[in-house]
Amino acid sequence: MKNLLSFLLFLTFFLPVNAQSLKINSSNSKDIETLSTAEINAIFDKANPQLKVLALQNLADCMSAKLNGSLLIALDNQVVVRKTCGYDRLCKRGKDLNGMTQSQLNQLRNTESNKLEDGTPFELASLSKQFTAMAVLKLASQGKLNLKDYLGKYYPESPYLGITIHNLLCHTSGLPEYFDFPEECWKNVEYVSDSLAIATLFAHHYPVLFKPGTRYKYVNTNYIILADIVSKVAGMPFEQYMADSIFAPIGMKNTFYFTEKNKHKDIVFPRGHLGSGEEVAFEPLDGTIGDKGLYSCPEDLLKWKIALFDDCKVIPREWLDKAIKAENNLISGAIPSEMYGYGFHIEVDKYHGKIIYHGGLWHGFHHIMVYRPSDNMFFVCLSNYRNRVHIGKNNVIMGILDGV
Repeated sequence: MKNLLSFLLFLTFFLPVNAQSLKINSSNSKDIETLSTAEINAIFDKANPQLKVLALQNLADCMSAKLNGSLLIALDNQVVVRKTCGYDRLCKRGKDLNGMTQSQLNQLRNTESNKLEDGTPFELASLSKQFTAMAVLKLASQGKLNLKDYLGKYYPESPYLGITIHNLLCHTSGLPEYFDFPEECWKNVEYVSDSLAIATLFAHHYPVLFKPGTRYKYVNTNYIILADIVSKVAGMPFEQYMADSIFAPIGMKNTFYFTEKNKHKDIVFPRGHLGSGEEVAFEPLDGTIGDKGLYSCPEDLLKWKIALFDDCKVIPREWLDKAIKAENNLISGAIPSEMYGYGFHIEVDKYHGKIIYHGGLWHGFHHIMVYRPSDNMFFVCLSNYRNRVHIGKNNVIMGILDGV
């Protein structure tokens, strides 16, 4: 016990940590033999958070062996773990790399300009959906639209009846997946816009998967329509509305949509890579936004988390509460096994409590973003290499914090 206490005293008094709340005053130190039970317990209480931070840092170090991406862990909005490893392009195989020798590929990969940096923006894939959802709720909170509005209010030409904005937000619309439309729909199109995808849906009147409000099925089509509705209501392009009304006020200076890539020619766009390391080339469906197409980095996502959940600068608290209700995708009196709010997955775990999260998977980009309200834990891992490095790590992180 004496050796353990000595170690804990060392940690408590000398271990540097990021969070100011973890620091204590060493002037109160005593000889170990004279400590009371209460004082010993206090040492454990003060050392425990620091040990947890060490464990989180060790976890990140282990992940670094496979990580090609960028991760961040924050506790009470203080960054305690930050890692960026790897390359924009792995330079193994891909459409734009054919014909290059292995020596040329190695040389290209190891150039300084090809290395990922902390501020490198990644295609967020489906992490983008939360931003679209909050834009809708922002307009709703201002009385500019209603979640009970039907699709036909914004698209008189729509052949689909009974679908509300609420249905789109929580994936209970029954609309078919636009990813699955025949490839000839996009023939001779460099990039598909939201308006083109929606017009194609209406023109072909692809059958619904189920009657609106009777089932839950995660479908990307819902969120390109929501982005387009935001544009219609705001009277400006979706990208401009998001930049002016959300990104700029929060200070998200390194966040933008794929459609604005020409404005950011000085930024190298990381390519996504499959598990084999093969690079995925840009293709027509990269052009749609709202369901994906947003580029950002961990620092900007932490700013977003603070503005949204802590400071309520994005939408009022009562509207945020609506967004993270597990009951949003209630079907016939029951919640599906996969709970979805507005732009967020919701999970209530018997060990770790309520968590609000979303994953992202698109053309080799593979991400996770997790927020736990009970202890204000925030974890984001962005990767342009689909090697599953983050899978299960959110549970490991919460296990460390919970002492499980």
